[in-house]
Amino acid sequence: MSQYAVGLCEILVDEFFGECCSEVASILLRHGRMNLPMIMKRTSLPGSKIRQALASLMQHHMVLFVTAIEQLREVTYYEAQWQEMYNLIRKGKDVYSVSQKLNQETASIAKFVSTQGRARVQDVYAAFGKTPDGTDEESRLLQQNITDLIYLKYFVVVQPRHLIPVGDQEMQLRIKFLEQRKSENVSEIKKNREVNDSVALEMAQLQSSDMAENQGLIRKPKDSIPRPAKRKRRNVTTSSMTGDMNEILDDENSILLPDPAAHVRINRAKFSFLARNQRLVHWAERRIGKTTAIVYSHLLAVLESKFAGSPTPATILTITTMELTRNFPKDIDVESCFAKSSNVRKPSAKAALDQLDELEMDEQEEEDEDYEENVDEERNNKSKVLVQHLELLADTSLRFITRVGNRGMGEWKIDFAYLTNMLRAVEFENILDEKLGDRATRLLRIIKDKGKIEEKQLANIALLRQKDLRTVLQSMAEMGALELQEVPRSSDRAPSKTFYLWFHRPERAYSIFLDQLYEVIAKMFHRLRDERAQRSQLIDKAERIDIKGKEEEYLQKFEQAELKRLRSYEEKLLLQASRLDELILIFRDE
Repeated sequence: MSQYAVGLCEILVDEFFGECCSEVASILLRHGRMNLPMIMKRTSLPGSKIRQALASLMQHHMVLFVTAIEQLREVTYYEAQWQEMYNLIRKGKDVYSVSQKLNQETASIAKFVSTQGRARVQDVYAAFGKTPDGTDEESRLLQQNITDLIYLKYFVVVQPRHLIPVGDQEMQLRIKFLEQRKSENVSEIKKNREVNDSVALEMAQLQSSDMAENQGLIRKPKDSIPRPAKRKRRNVTTSSMTGDMNEILDDENSILLPDPAAHVRINRAKFSFLARNQRLVHWAERRIGKTTAIVYSHLLAVLESKFAGSPTPATILTITTMELTRNFPKDIDVESCFAKSSNVRKPSAKAALDQLDELEMDEQEEEDEDYEENVDEERNNKSKVLVQHLELLADTSLRFITRVGNRGMGEWKIDFAYLTNMLRAVEFENILDEKLGDRATRLLRIIKDKGKIEEKQLANIALLRQKDLRTVLQSMAEMGALELQEVPRSSDRAPSKTFYLWFHRPERAYSIFLDQLYEVIAKMFHRLRDERAQRSQLIDKAERIDIKGKEEEYLQKFEQAELKRLRSYEEKLLLQASRLDELILIFRDE
């Protein structure tokens, strides 16, 4: 990880947890894995404070631990997780996303769990003044909202192994499998290869078990639940599910309820997946149009309900047009955006009268038709219109979806690995265009298409003079978008006998850009801290219990104006940091 990411994590931990936790986190981030005596040597904090800080950080999974046997005694090592520390900046976004996808009540539950880091379901009930066995309507509603959050994987159930670093989990499995194959008479290379395959398979199974459908839920007989409340039907657009929730969670004799003993925490992968889907919809609207973007957003919502949690980059999900039609809202007009053909001959007056007579004769017959046939015809027409929108999404250069078959009026797939790489490339080109202009974007596309290219050849393809080209290429190299490779034609490596080839390496370019984003956000928080320090007396006065909420009564006018100016400045800085975080979400590998 970069030094800028470390500095940003220190600031965020200090902002949310205070100086003590920030100092401990900084030591672990900068020096790596350490035990308690080693931490105490590098800080002036007493051992009790360090233990409290480690407990707080482990509660939020920002620090993990592993116990090893050294010299016949147990030693516990602590390791910082900088990704979890950075995710502090997204707490508000996660809660807002839950309120948009589900409802405000579930957002309140998500806010409580996010604030606590992880929480036992029993404690969630207690925080809202209820019990798991409550029979009143509010208790049943709270129970239903917790069930929805766990089932839809906005919450993930915490297992003991989640507090152990992944590398140590793999090492423990490797030791276990090596011990099992100790007596096998095979070569060391083959044994290591088989052990590595077994470890990878076991880790994949453990990860899939975390996303199991009923993880964190228990099924109870309906007879054992006093006066069960009837579940409300949910709309597909708000809950992202393609059917009635009652049919999924309930059956004839039993019902799924949250396990009171289970510990839950926010599932960051789920929210990252939802945020990237929103960005894809944004680009679909920019490239095609608003109506097609709405169709694409509903398609992603239906696919989201098919997969528990968030799909991995290798996941490829398919959907048919008829399936999308069944779950598409009826109140959205998707047909008016297409232009109708104007090559229709205007009928003569006599022909118009004949058509009118025919319509009057057929009117009685149409009234006798079955209602279900009309519904089927309406659904068939909507499916044809949706096919047109889906074809637009498939035919665009960004290839938001791909057609793979004709089942159900067309079967479509979404390749999340391709879409993630595409989204990064498009966003990077957009940033390059804003910084250096459209000429730099055009040169980048040519270089990506050719692989490695000499400056003279690049000038000929781009139809630009070499002296105009060099300035742009140098600026692109300074920001990390391009690299230069020397290919000597002679052993003396003379400059006149050397080819200089420009090329683009996406991983390095994105990594450099991420460091720049971390640096900018860290500077924003530093600036915010300085502004607060300059007005510390005013802030302390405004936060007094007897003044808070009564600022107009107790504060003077110039103090009110200064406080208002500070709040406005904070809002602008935090909004800009939030926008930059959206880019980090795209370019960072989760």
